[in-house]
Amino acid sequence: MDINRIRLRTFAIACAATFVALGGAAVATADAGSAESAFVDEISLNNATLPGRSTTEMINAGYATCDHLRAGVPVLDEISAVERAYQFGQGTLFVSAATTNLCPSFAS
Repeated sequence: MDINRIRLRTFAIACAATFVALGGAAVATADAGSAESAFVDEISLNNATLPGRSTTEMINAGYATCDHLRAGVPVLDEISAVERAYQFGQGTLFVSAATTNLCPSFAS
């Protein structure tokens, strides 16, 4: 693995951790609330919740995933970053749920 890829992954993890630690910036609208509920429902149904994290922290991590993808992080790299950051093996389902519910314009 080349040094740039390692740096990119480290940056993605650091951004996600910082975003979660700061509490995120979820939009307080009915549509955002509905999207957030759908996101939480999907990750719960698929057993892709983040271990030891609150619902708010998971929603913020989902928005951070969207931000990383919009910034150009490749989907496979984001999946790996999520799995490493949260020490679980459901990154694919988590990232899929985030793009479907929290940033659907990215997924289309």
